Amino acid sequence: MKKVFLSALVLAAAVACEKEPGIDSPVSGGDVVMISPVITKVTDVNFEDGDEIGLSIYKGDAYYAENRLLSFGDGVFSGSLVWYAEAAEPSVLTAYYPYSEAGMPESFSVEADQTAGYEASDLVAGVKEDVTPTAMAVTMEFRHLLSKILLNIDNRSGSEISAVRLSGSRLSASVDLSSLAVAVDESGAAEDITMQAVIAGEQYRAIVIPQSVAFTLSVTTASGKTLEQKLALADLQQGGQYTMAATVMEDNLAVSVSGEITNWTDEGVIGPETPSEEVQFEEYDGYFVYDGVTYPTVTLSNGSVWMARNLSYLPEGYTPSGDGTDPDAHVLYPYELRNDGGEPSAINATEAVALTDAESIEEKGYLYDAYAIFGTDEITADNIHSFEGAQGICPPGWHIPTRADYFALCGLSNKDDSGEETGNQTDENALFYDAGYKGGKRTLFNDAGWNYQLAGCRQLTGSSDARIYKYSLTQLYSGNTTLTDSLGLPALNYIMSSTGYVSSVGALQLFSMMTTFTNVYPEGRVNVAYATLGTATPVRCVKD
Repeated sequence: MKKVFLSALVLAAAVACEKEPGIDSPVSGGDVVMISPVITKVTDVNFEDGDEIGLSIYKGDAYYAENRLLSFGDGVFSGSLVWYAEAAEPSVLTAYYPYSEAGMPESFSVEADQTAGYEASDLVAGVKEDVTPTAMAVTMEFRHLLSKILLNIDNRSGSEISAVRLSGSRLSASVDLSSLAVAVDESGAAEDITMQAVIAGEQYRAIVIPQSVAFTLSVTTASGKTLEQKLALADLQQGGQYTMAATVMEDNLAVSVSGEITNWTDEGVIGPETPSEEVQFEEYDGYFVYDGVTYPTVTLSNGSVWMARNLSYLPEGYTPSGDGTDPDAHVLYPYELRNDGGEPSAINATEAVALTDAESIEEKGYLYDAYAIFGTDEITADNIHSFEGAQGICPPGWHIPTRADYFALCGLSNKDDSGEETGNQTDENALFYDAGYKGGKRTLFNDAGWNYQLAGCRQLTGSSDARIYKYSLTQLYSGNTTLTDSLGLPALNYIMSSTGYVSSVGALQLFSMMTTFTNVYPEGRVNVAYATLGTATPVRCVKD
């Protein structure tokens, strides 16, 4: 069972398009039972052909099937098990991995030696209720029931690392698959776990039983030295990942531990595309490092934590384009506006020029359309609402902001498509709401350290017969702003959210935060508006 870094939204979109078993495809018994494993933001399961799960089907007041072996192949689990004949009678399905001939586990132990891989220690399971026989595969969500420790090492000892161990935890737990719950066996003795090397000498990982534990971390080097550091008490939760950072010196070991649980997603999720390489991510107080780039973060007064600079991560498989007119370009270089005669003297600049140098990319970030943001080839009316709160191209434990995330900042938004909202929505208690602006005020964002960058966007222009995407030429000049230090910068700025909107005529859009500069709003009003799927915008991520 491999782990990879892909967007959870790819799968969410696919799942949204599937028909729910038992609604419009009832069968009489005899069809083979098939399970299609799917994921959430807290799982990272990618099953390989030959992997085995145990499946039980509880119907009425008895088991129809118990701990039946199903093997993975062609994207589904299947075996010799067939459905019961009572097509309309619902049942409860319970599945777990790894399979055990002894039956559905009532107890489970992690391996003490995980150097060869932690798959045998990685207990995952899923439960689905109200399932009726179907010729289609039943989609089931699998969750991690245990905890994961990820250790990043800075080795300054001058000697290679030969072993890394975690001491002090109990290795066994009781299991209740019906409620997807585990409880540590307090009667067991504390033991050592030898961690698996993800990158020898740099990164290690292990699966542990959720429990309250004060670990001792020990690192043994090739010189024969073993350095130890006792850690503070941690309350490990199911499905939680805990990150440690250790500096190994010749005679000393310094360790820090993340105080927060992060979603178990940094090693990836199931997706229909070819697995990509693991993307490195490390989080610290006030910043994080993502794919080798450092991003400052800011904690706002409402407790939300945001990136304080635009994202410049390039997803695998995408090539940035400098041609703003190319409708097939999903990631674009940032740009600058230029004017004939130099000084901006009109609402539109003369031209936009792509900035392809590394310094500009890091400062302004790339522009991404919805397909690149969510890592999907298809967005339809059926799945557009499934992207809400998705990780997308954000690092693990962070997500593409929702409409609600942005509304809490600016306090002004277009209505949604639920039919329950009419007209603009306002919240005068939003963090950066200004009564004079009747919405958010950009300078208030910056006063709080949010750093609202004027990076512009790419927009759809032209008639319905000849539509093209172009960099927005709308700029700041003396007629629409008093910000003299920002003249010539883009005035129209969108930052896309993960919340979908389908208009009354079926147009597919996503809510986005937008700036408006006029002589009435010279410092920039900020509100949440609609943006087409092809609009390319900067990306800001917010912490889960």
